[in-house]
Amino acid sequence: MIRAACLGGALLLASPVAAQAPQLDDPTAFERGFAVSLYQFDACGDALAGRMFRRALAERFAQCPFSKEARSHYQQQTRAEFQRVRERMQRLIEDNSGMPRELVGMSTTCHAQQSSDGYRDFRALLERYQAGGATAEAVIPAACDAADIAPAKP
Repeated sequence: MIRAACLGGALLLASPVAAQAPQLDDPTAFERGFAVSLYQFDACGDALAGRMFRRALAERFAQCPFSKEARSHYQQQTRAEFQRVRERMQRLIEDNSGMPRELVGMSTTCHAQQSSDGYRDFRALLERYQAGGATAEAVIPAACDAADIAPAKP
């Protein structure tokens, strides 16, 4: 029985349908989404939302037909970006004697962003995802080959 299941799986992998599945080679949009989340959530003091988003992002990325090289690149880039942002945030905290009220490039303060209906709705979706009541696709509905994959705008 197990042998038959393995053989069936091997046949499926060798089938013309599986062979026709396009393989993606550019994870840039996912990498950008990862980086944006570090600023939109973590840098504004909502690290829990950042972790939930990045968990959904990782799950969504895993569902996509990326090449082995693209997966390796994504892993390397996100680790490096996480380290860079952590160092930048530490300097910002030291320079401002605490978390900054507003980040350079933001159109609003962190408090105003987190008070918006859009942010609260997205945060609630992240919490549902974390509890198992929503899918990664609900959090990140963009196609695997989308040009932009980022947290919802507040």
